[in-house]
Amino acid sequence: MNPVLAQLQVVASLQCKNDLYFTDGLFACERRWAKGLYKRKDNTAFFTACIGFTLMRYKKLFTKEELILANSILEKMNPAFEKYRNKDGHASYNFWQTKPSRHFPGGYFAKRFTFFMIPDDIDDSAMIHLVKKHTNDDQLLLKSKMVSFALGNLKWPDKPVKGYENFKTYNTFFVKNMPSAFDICALCNALYFIYYYQLPLNEQDEQSLEIISKCIAEDDYMKRPYSMSPYYPSVILIIYHVVRLMIDLNVTQLLAYQEKLYNQCVKMRSNNKINTIERLLLTICIQKLKPSLYFVTAPSHKEKAHYPFFIAGILGEVSPKWLRSASFLSASHIKYFSVAYAETIWLEHLLLNRAAN
Repeated sequence: MNPVLAQLQVVASLQCKNDLYFTDGLFACERRWAKGLYKRKDNTAFFTACIGFTLMRYKKLFTKEELILANSILEKMNPAFEKYRNKDGHASYNFWQTKPSRHFPGGYFAKRFTFFMIPDDIDDSAMIHLVKKHTNDDQLLLKSKMVSFALGNLKWPDKPVKGYENFKTYNTFFVKNMPSAFDICALCNALYFIYYYQLPLNEQDEQSLEIISKCIAEDDYMKRPYSMSPYYPSVILIIYHVVRLMIDLNVTQLLAYQEKLYNQCVKMRSNNKINTIERLLLTICIQKLKPSLYFVTAPSHKEKAHYPFFIAGILGEVSPKWLRSASFLSASHIKYFSVAYAETIWLEHLLLNRAAN
Protein backbone atom coordinates (compact mmCIF):
# COMPACT_ATOMS: atom_id res chain seq x y z
CA MET A 1 0.00 0.00 0.00
CA ASN A 2 1.05 3.59 -0.59
CA PRO A 3 2.89 4.45 2.69
CA VAL A 4 2.16 8.19 2.44
CA LEU A 5 -1.57 7.62 2.02
CA ALA A 6 -1.57 5.08 4.84
CA GLN A 7 0.21 7.51 7.17
CA LEU A 8 -2.08 10.37 6.18
CA GLN A 9 -5.03 8.15 7.06
CA VAL A 10 -3.46 7.54 10.47
CA VAL A 11 -3.22 11.30 11.06
CA ALA A 12 -6.83 11.80 9.87
CA SER A 13 -8.06 9.10 12.26
CA LEU A 14 -6.66 11.07 15.22
CA GLN A 15 -8.58 14.29 14.45
CA CYS A 16 -11.19 14.87 17.17
CA LYS A 17 -14.91 14.69 16.49
CA ASN A 18 -17.71 14.49 19.06
CA ASP A 19 -15.08 14.14 21.76
CA LEU A 20 -16.16 14.76 25.35
CA TYR A 21 -13.10 16.94 25.98
CA PHE A 22 -11.41 18.16 22.78
CA THR A 23 -12.91 20.70 20.38
CA ASP A 24 -14.03 19.24 17.04
CA GLY A 25 -11.27 19.52 14.45
CA LEU A 26 -8.40 19.66 16.93
CA PHE A 27 -5.83 16.97 17.67
CA ALA A 28 -5.40 15.74 21.21
CA CYS A 29 -2.37 16.56 23.32
CA GLU A 30 -1.35 16.15 26.93
CA ARG A 31 0.67 18.16 29.42
CA ARG A 32 2.74 16.53 32.15
CA TRP A 33 4.73 17.77 35.08
CA ALA A 34 6.79 16.30 37.92
CA LYS A 35 7.89 13.24 35.95
CA GLY A 36 4.35 12.37 34.97
CA LEU A 37 2.79 12.63 38.43
CA TYR A 38 0.75 15.56 37.08
CA LYS A 39 -0.95 14.64 33.80
CA ARG A 40 -3.80 16.46 32.03
CA LYS A 41 -5.41 16.52 28.61
CA ASP A 42 -4.86 19.94 27.07
CA ASN A 43 -7.30 21.49 24.63
CA THR A 44 -4.74 23.74 22.94
CA ALA A 45 -4.75 24.67 19.25
CA PHE A 46 -0.94 24.71 19.04
CA PHE A 47 -0.31 21.13 17.90
CA THR A 48 -3.26 21.25 15.52
CA ALA A 49 -1.71 24.34 13.92
CA CYS A 50 1.64 22.53 13.67
CA ILE A 51 -0.04 19.57 11.95
CA GLY A 52 -1.95 21.84 9.58
CA PHE A 53 1.24 23.76 8.83
CA THR A 54 3.01 20.53 7.84
CA LEU A 55 0.17 19.44 5.54
CA MET A 56 0.04 22.90 3.98
CA ARG A 57 3.79 22.94 3.26
CA TYR A 58 3.82 19.58 1.44
CA LYS A 59 0.65 19.87 -0.66
CA LYS A 60 2.66 19.73 -3.88
CA LEU A 61 3.94 16.26 -2.99
CA PHE A 62 0.51 14.69 -2.45
CA THR A 63 -1.27 12.56 -5.03
CA LYS A 64 -4.81 13.57 -5.95
CA GLU A 65 -6.30 11.10 -3.45
CA GLU A 66 -3.94 12.22 -0.69
CA LEU A 67 -4.65 15.89 -1.39
CA ILE A 68 -8.39 15.36 -0.95
CA LEU A 69 -7.74 13.79 2.47
CA ALA A 70 -5.21 16.47 3.50
CA ASN A 71 -7.64 19.24 2.52
CA SER A 72 -10.38 17.52 4.49
CA ILE A 73 -8.17 17.55 7.62
CA LEU A 74 -7.40 21.25 7.10
CA GLU A 75 -11.04 22.17 6.53
CA LYS A 76 -12.10 20.43 9.74
CA MET A 77 -9.52 22.22 11.89
CA ASN A 78 -10.02 25.76 10.58
CA PRO A 79 -13.30 26.59 12.41
CA ALA A 80 -11.78 25.58 15.75
CA PHE A 81 -9.05 28.23 15.53
CA GLU A 82 -11.60 31.01 15.94
CA LYS A 83 -12.04 29.96 19.59
CA TYR A 84 -8.37 30.86 20.14
CA ARG A 85 -8.44 34.26 18.47
CA ASN A 86 -7.70 37.33 20.58
CA LYS A 87 -10.57 38.05 22.95
CA ASP A 88 -11.06 41.51 21.43
CA GLY A 89 -11.01 40.22 17.86
CA HIS A 90 -7.45 41.28 17.03
CA ALA A 91 -5.40 39.32 14.49
CA SER A 92 -3.36 37.47 17.16
CA TYR A 93 -4.04 34.08 18.74
CA ASN A 94 -3.64 32.39 22.10
CA PHE A 95 -2.38 29.00 23.23
CA TRP A 96 -5.77 28.41 24.91
CA GLN A 97 -9.36 29.37 24.18
CA THR A 98 -10.10 33.03 24.83
CA LYS A 99 -13.86 33.68 24.78
CA PRO A 100 -14.18 32.89 27.63
CA SER A 101 -10.64 32.10 28.72
CA ARG A 102 -10.10 28.38 29.25
CA HIS A 103 -6.52 28.49 30.54
CA PHE A 104 -5.02 25.35 32.05
CA PRO A 105 -7.93 23.22 30.81
CA GLY A 106 -8.61 20.13 32.86
CA GLY A 107 -6.74 21.51 35.86
CA TYR A 108 -8.11 21.94 39.35
CA PHE A 109 -6.32 25.05 40.59
CA ALA A 110 -4.76 27.40 38.01
CA LYS A 111 -7.83 27.51 35.76
CA ARG A 112 -9.80 29.19 38.56
CA PHE A 113 -7.65 32.33 38.66
CA THR A 114 -7.18 35.06 36.05
CA PHE A 115 -3.60 35.42 37.35
CA PHE A 116 -2.72 32.29 35.36
CA MET A 117 -4.20 33.52 32.08
CA ILE A 118 -1.50 33.91 29.44
CA PRO A 119 -1.39 36.59 26.72
CA ASP A 120 -1.43 35.91 22.98
CA ASP A 121 1.96 35.05 21.50
CA ILE A 122 3.90 35.20 18.24
CA ASP A 123 4.22 31.41 18.01
CA ASP A 124 0.54 30.44 17.99
CA SER A 125 -0.35 33.56 16.00
CA ALA A 126 2.17 32.82 13.24
CA MET A 127 1.33 29.12 12.99
CA ILE A 128 -2.43 29.68 12.82
CA HIS A 129 -1.99 32.44 10.23
CA LEU A 130 0.04 29.97 8.14
CA VAL A 131 -2.80 27.44 8.23
CA LYS A 132 -6.03 29.47 8.34
CA LYS A 133 -6.69 31.93 5.52
CA HIS A 134 -6.55 35.59 6.59
CA THR A 135 -6.77 38.83 4.68
CA ASN A 136 -3.60 40.75 3.91
CA ASP A 137 -4.88 43.45 6.28
CA ASP A 138 -5.03 40.88 9.10
CA GLN A 139 -1.49 39.74 8.32
CA LEU A 140 -0.24 43.32 8.42
CA LEU A 141 -2.13 43.99 11.66
CA LEU A 142 -0.49 40.96 13.28
CA LYS A 143 2.93 42.13 12.16
CA SER A 144 2.23 45.63 13.47
CA LYS A 145 1.30 44.12 16.83
CA MET A 146 4.52 42.09 16.83
CA VAL A 147 6.52 45.28 16.25
CA SER A 148 4.73 47.24 18.97
CA PHE A 149 5.62 44.58 21.58
CA ALA A 150 9.16 43.96 20.26
CA LEU A 151 12.15 44.15 22.58
CA GLY A 152 13.30 47.75 22.87
CA ASN A 153 9.98 49.16 21.67
CA LEU A 154 7.76 48.34 24.61
CA LYS A 155 10.59 47.51 27.02
CA TRP A 156 13.89 45.67 27.28
CA PRO A 157 14.32 42.33 29.10
CA ASP A 158 15.13 42.89 32.78
CA LYS A 159 17.21 39.70 32.74
CA PRO A 160 18.76 39.66 29.24
CA VAL A 161 20.65 36.73 27.75
CA LYS A 162 24.38 37.45 27.91
CA GLY A 163 25.65 38.53 24.50
CA TYR A 164 22.12 39.21 23.23
CA GLU A 165 21.27 42.26 25.32
CA ASN A 166 20.68 44.83 22.58
CA PHE A 167 18.77 42.98 19.87
CA LYS A 168 15.49 44.66 18.96
CA THR A 169 13.80 41.42 18.06
CA TYR A 170 10.27 40.15 18.58
CA ASN A 171 9.04 39.47 22.09
CA THR A 172 7.55 36.00 22.51
CA PHE A 173 4.35 37.32 24.13
CA PHE A 174 2.14 40.32 23.45
CA VAL A 175 2.23 41.61 27.00
CA LYS A 176 3.16 44.64 29.07
CA ASN A 177 3.14 43.24 32.60
CA MET A 178 5.34 40.19 32.12
CA PRO A 179 9.10 39.81 31.60
CA SER A 180 10.03 40.18 27.94
CA ALA A 181 12.27 37.68 26.17
CA PHE A 182 13.00 36.03 22.84
CA ASP A 183 12.86 32.38 21.75
CA ILE A 184 14.83 31.24 18.69
CA CYS A 185 12.24 28.68 17.59
CA ALA A 186 9.32 31.07 18.05
CA LEU A 187 11.30 33.65 16.03
CA CYS A 188 11.75 31.08 13.25
CA ASN A 189 7.99 30.53 13.15
CA ALA A 190 7.29 34.28 13.19
CA LEU A 191 9.78 34.88 10.36
CA TYR A 192 8.30 31.98 8.40
CA PHE A 193 4.94 33.78 8.56
CA ILE A 194 6.53 37.06 7.45
CA TYR A 195 8.59 35.57 4.60
CA TYR A 196 5.85 33.21 3.42
CA TYR A 197 3.37 36.06 2.97
CA GLN A 198 6.12 38.39 1.69
CA LEU A 199 5.30 41.09 4.21
CA PRO A 200 7.52 44.20 4.22
CA LEU A 201 10.74 43.59 6.16
CA ASN A 202 11.85 45.89 8.96
CA GLU A 203 14.46 46.32 11.69
CA GLN A 204 12.90 43.61 13.87
CA ASP A 205 13.07 41.07 11.03
CA GLU A 206 16.71 41.90 10.35
CA GLN A 207 17.65 41.66 14.01
CA SER A 208 15.71 38.42 14.43
CA LEU A 209 17.77 36.92 11.62
CA GLU A 210 20.92 38.30 13.26
CA ILE A 211 20.01 36.59 16.53
CA ILE A 212 19.43 33.27 14.78
CA SER A 213 22.70 33.64 12.84
CA LYS A 214 24.66 34.51 15.98
CA CYS A 215 23.12 31.57 17.83
CA ILE A 216 24.28 29.15 15.11
CA ALA A 217 27.64 30.80 14.36
CA GLU A 218 28.71 30.87 18.00
CA ASP A 219 27.27 27.42 18.82
CA ASP A 220 24.95 28.82 21.48
CA TYR A 221 22.25 26.42 20.30
CA MET A 222 24.61 23.65 21.47
CA LYS A 223 26.08 25.30 24.57
CA ARG A 224 22.97 26.88 26.10
CA PRO A 225 19.79 25.73 24.34
CA TYR A 226 17.49 26.84 27.17
CA SER A 227 18.74 30.43 27.00
CA MET A 228 18.23 30.43 23.24
CA SER A 229 14.83 28.74 23.26
CA PRO A 230 13.12 28.41 26.64
CA TYR A 231 10.01 26.85 25.04
CA TYR A 232 11.91 24.38 22.83
CA PRO A 233 15.08 23.84 24.92
CA SER A 234 16.49 21.07 22.77
CA VAL A 235 19.45 21.29 20.40
CA ILE A 236 17.60 19.11 17.90
CA LEU A 237 14.36 21.11 18.00
CA ILE A 238 16.30 24.35 17.50
CA ILE A 239 18.09 22.88 14.46
CA TYR A 240 14.76 21.60 13.10
CA HIS A 241 13.15 25.04 13.28
CA VAL A 242 16.16 26.86 11.81
CA VAL A 243 16.53 24.38 8.93
CA ARG A 244 12.80 24.56 8.16
CA LEU A 245 12.92 28.36 7.83
CA MET A 246 16.26 28.37 6.00
CA ILE A 247 15.47 25.75 3.37
CA ASP A 248 11.72 26.11 2.84
CA LEU A 249 11.96 29.85 2.19
CA ASN A 250 15.56 30.04 0.97
CA VAL A 251 16.54 32.68 3.53
CA THR A 252 19.85 34.03 2.27
CA GLN A 253 21.18 35.20 5.65
CA LEU A 254 20.88 31.66 7.04
CA LEU A 255 22.06 29.61 4.06
CA ALA A 256 25.66 30.34 5.06
CA TYR A 257 25.17 27.78 7.87
CA GLN A 258 23.77 25.03 5.67
CA GLU A 259 26.96 22.93 5.61
CA LYS A 260 27.62 23.46 9.31
CA LEU A 261 24.14 22.31 10.31
CA TYR A 262 24.29 19.37 7.91
CA ASN A 263 27.55 18.14 9.47
CA GLN A 264 26.13 18.66 12.95
CA CYS A 265 23.00 16.65 12.09
CA VAL A 266 25.03 13.79 10.62
CA LYS A 267 27.25 13.68 13.70
CA MET A 268 24.35 13.74 16.15
CA ARG A 269 22.35 11.19 14.15
CA SER A 270 25.18 8.65 14.55
CA ASN A 271 24.95 8.89 18.35
CA ASN A 272 23.35 5.70 19.65
CA LYS A 273 22.15 7.49 22.79
CA ILE A 274 19.52 9.63 21.05
CA ASN A 275 15.97 8.33 20.89
CA THR A 276 14.01 7.40 17.77
CA ILE A 277 12.07 10.67 17.54
CA GLU A 278 15.28 12.69 17.80
CA ARG A 279 16.87 10.56 15.08
CA LEU A 280 13.78 11.12 12.93
CA LEU A 281 13.95 14.92 13.38
CA LEU A 282 17.65 14.93 12.51
CA THR A 283 16.98 12.78 9.45
CA ILE A 284 14.34 15.25 8.25
CA CYS A 285 16.87 18.08 8.63
CA ILE A 286 19.43 16.09 6.63
CA GLN A 287 16.82 15.36 3.95
CA LYS A 288 16.12 19.07 3.64
CA LEU A 289 19.76 20.20 3.69
CA LYS A 290 20.95 17.60 1.14
CA PRO A 291 17.95 15.89 -0.49
CA SER A 292 18.42 12.17 -0.88
CA LEU A 293 16.78 8.94 0.23
CA TYR A 294 17.27 8.28 3.93
CA PHE A 295 15.81 5.55 6.06
CA VAL A 296 15.16 5.49 9.76
CA THR A 297 13.27 3.19 12.09
CA ALA A 298 9.68 4.26 12.63
CA PRO A 299 9.09 5.33 16.24
CA SER A 300 6.89 3.10 18.35
CA HIS A 301 3.57 4.34 19.71
CA LYS A 302 5.16 4.60 23.14
CA GLU A 303 7.97 6.79 21.78
CA LYS A 304 5.47 8.99 19.93
CA ALA A 305 3.49 9.45 23.15
CA HIS A 306 6.52 10.33 25.29
CA TYR A 307 8.49 12.88 23.28
CA PRO A 308 8.02 16.49 24.50
CA PHE A 309 7.82 18.82 21.48
CA PHE A 310 7.24 21.88 23.62
CA ILE A 311 7.60 22.98 27.24
CA ALA A 312 6.12 25.69 29.42
CA GLY A 313 8.27 26.85 32.30
CA ILE A 314 6.33 27.50 35.48
CA LEU A 315 8.93 30.06 36.55
CA GLY A 316 9.76 31.50 33.14
CA GLU A 317 7.30 34.39 33.25
CA VAL A 318 7.30 35.33 36.94
CA SER A 319 8.45 38.84 37.89
CA PRO A 320 11.07 38.20 40.63
CA LYS A 321 14.38 37.73 38.81
CA TRP A 322 15.80 35.54 41.59
CA LEU A 323 12.91 33.10 41.15
CA ARG A 324 13.15 33.20 37.36
CA SER A 325 16.80 32.17 37.60
CA ALA A 326 15.60 28.65 38.46
CA SER A 327 13.37 28.43 35.38
CA PHE A 328 15.87 26.22 33.49
CA LEU A 329 15.37 23.40 36.01
CA SER A 330 13.50 20.45 34.50
CA ALA A 331 11.44 20.12 37.69
CA SER A 332 9.76 23.45 36.86
CA HIS A 333 8.79 22.48 33.30
CA ILE A 334 5.36 21.43 32.09
CA LYS A 335 6.00 19.25 29.05
CA TYR A 336 3.62 18.86 26.12
CA PHE A 337 3.11 15.66 24.15
CA SER A 338 1.12 14.89 21.00
CA VAL A 339 0.91 11.50 19.33
CA ALA A 340 -0.80 13.09 16.31
CA TYR A 341 2.06 15.53 15.78
CA ALA A 342 4.60 12.71 16.10
CA GLU A 343 2.67 10.82 13.41
CA THR A 344 2.79 13.96 11.24
CA ILE A 345 6.56 14.19 11.68
CA TRP A 346 6.81 10.63 10.37
CA LEU A 347 4.59 11.66 7.42
CA GLU A 348 7.01 14.53 6.71
CA HIS A 349 9.90 12.06 6.51
CA LEU A 350 7.98 9.85 4.05
CA LEU A 351 7.14 12.86 1.87
CA LEU A 352 10.74 14.04 1.77
CA ASN A 353 11.83 10.58 0.66
CA ARG A 354 9.15 10.71 -2.04
CA ALA A 355 10.53 14.08 -3.20
CA ALA A 356 14.09 12.73 -3.30
CA ASN A 357 12.99 9.66 -5.22
